[in-house]
Amino acid sequence: MPFVTKYFTLPSPKKAFLFIMDTLQCSQKDAQKYLDKHRLTQDSRAIHKSEIIEGSVCLRYFEPHILDIEPIFTAAKFAVYDKPANLLVHPKGYFRHLSLCDAIKSRFGSEANPLHRLDYETSGLVLVCKKKSCEPHLKALFEHQKIHKTYLAYVEGKIDSPRDINAPILVPKKSDAHKNLHIKSRISPDGKPSHTFIEPIFYDKASDETLLKITPFTGRTHQIRIHLEYIGHKIIGEPLYGVDDEQAQDYLRDKMSLKPRSRLMLHAQSLQFEFENIKYFIKSKQNFIKMTQQ
Repeated sequence: MPFVTKYFTLPSPKKAFLFIMDTLQCSQKDAQKYLDKHRLTQDSRAIHKSEIIEGSVCLRYFEPHILDIEPIFTAAKFAVYDKPANLLVHPKGYFRHLSLCDAIKSRFGSEANPLHRLDYETSGLVLVCKKKSCEPHLKALFEHQKIHKTYLAYVEGKIDSPRDINAPILVPKKSDAHKNLHIKSRISPDGKPSHTFIEPIFYDKASDETLLKITPFTGRTHQIRIHLEYIGHKIIGEPLYGVDDEQAQDYLRDKMSLKPRSRLMLHAQSLQFEFENIKYFIKSKQNFIKMTQQ
């Protein structure tokens, strides 16, 4: 239950942002974000930035709960987590559920943040900054495509040679993302250039499935999942792409209630990058092949 709602009584007038800074021990910038998101209210009315408050107020904020997931690698300014499948990276709205942020913030403090996302269904490596002062420098690695990521996936059918997949992906607008199936991205000439390289590792004739090593060169929402469905080799356990709308709707309802029905066979296997003149190659400790056999 990471988002909590608590009531406070201010005996004397105080600027709203100062109250949040003192209560949450955060920066003025973060306090302003809380006000922008209407997380401070009085008599059910959102408090504005410039207001001076007094009396009873209500504050909704993220309070991490201890989650039994430790980083697999730590450095002075960042850490790497090996996320299990069917776990959110960030909390979604104000629902009462745990996310990887609970583990991150309970371990490293409120300033620690994930630097990128993995889908709820996808397992594997997530890079985390420990302090906000480090965040821009580490995020710049992603923005300038200086972090090399590889994934593993089991897909339907036989793939017997490497393939380059170049197909533009149109990501839904944020204003539509909450409308059930509008969460789905799609191949479209109006989309952004998207590039994925796949290499077969082995083919299982009995199940008619291929294990792939995958390198995404761009980072569109659901890119790997969409590109593999696009070439006719849907990921095993895929609940959204390449299925009918009714099945996708059923999955989204189960996901919102945190009752996943399947395991998406997609795993973020490695991260390779250079930071402050040190080269890093970090590999997941999860046995993805073994997990698929359970």
